[in-house]
Amino acid sequence: MSRLLEDKKNLVIFLLAVLFFIRVAQAGLNFFFWVLGGVLCVAVLDFFIQRIFYKKTIFPASAIITGFIVAGVMDYRENWLWLITFLSLAVTSKHTLKFNKKHIFNPACFGLFFAALFKIPLTWNIESNIFLIIIVGMYLAYFYKKIFHVVGFLVFFSALFVTQGMNPFGIISWFFTFIMLIEPKTSGYGKLRGFIFGAIAGIFSFLIFKFFPGYDFFVCSLFFTCLCNPILERIKI
Repeated sequence: MSRLLEDKKNLVIFLLAVLFFIRVAQAGLNFFFWVLGGVLCVAVLDFFIQRIFYKKTIFPASAIITGFIVAGVMDYRENWLWLITFLSLAVTSKHTLKFNKKHIFNPACFGLFFAALFKIPLTWNIESNIFLIIIVGMYLAYFYKKIFHVVGFLVFFSALFVTQGMNPFGIISWFFTFIMLIEPKTSGYGKLRGFIFGAIAGIFSFLIFKFFPGYDFFVCSLFFTCLCNPILERIKI
């Protein structure tokens, strides 16, 4: 078990699976088949992309994580065609939209951003146990050296929403904060860069909430923050 969890992607998959089963107990079989179908679809797609274009045979752990997130955040009562479409966008973005040979966008966020644009409800059903998310998320942030990403986001997100007389912890998504925001390959490394990355996400969250209330401000903020990656690449500390 310890060897299996040495790769922290497996820990994330385990966390997502636990959150998934907790929600299944409440949402029922429709949610069960929706998420598992999405995970299977995106895993198979990524496997064949890797096999055909890169001549690699891999276990698609990253794609499984993407599948859990996209299917778990989207409303499971929507049409299956939407799920397949946005999952396909998510996984192909990783292979096509790159800067310095690294993908720019968090794949799950990329798919969910277009779901938000098409006004597909994002219900965040996967966020079924906040305490478990925070405990595992803090460990992941420490392991991946993303503490400053989280701090930057929380500082600016909280400060800006407080100016509106709102309790930021009443609307925050801890799943977003500890799972999506700190995705290793697209959030960058370094204390200063991490803090700035988190701060930008916090600012965009507030601006989208205030001026574009019809869109999911977490997903959209991360999409626009990832757009800043080519500039943030210059920050090395």
